[in-house]
Amino acid sequence: MIPAAGTVGLRILKTLYKGKKMIGSGAKKASKFAADKGFAGTSKAITGTSNRVHQGTKYVSKKIRKYPKSASAVGGAIAFDIFDND
Repeated sequence: MIPAAGTVGLRILKTLYKGKKMIGSGAKKASKFAADKGFAGTSKAITGTSNRVHQGTKYVSKKIRKYPKSASAVGGAIAFDIFDND
């Protein structure tokens, strides 16, 4: 059984997967558009950046799986900073 804090970490992981999918599909469309317009260098840069983002999300997802409570605490701290009115 995963405690409540670990459950929040797994929710972050689920959201990360959705974001990764959106980033990948958006980068693919942008890269194709740039290539069609004759900007090969820009297309290459978009593809390279997309690959780096993909590697980063894989790294973060491994860490979230390994440390779900810590991921939940970090997510909670960020949310607290965003919504704190001080």
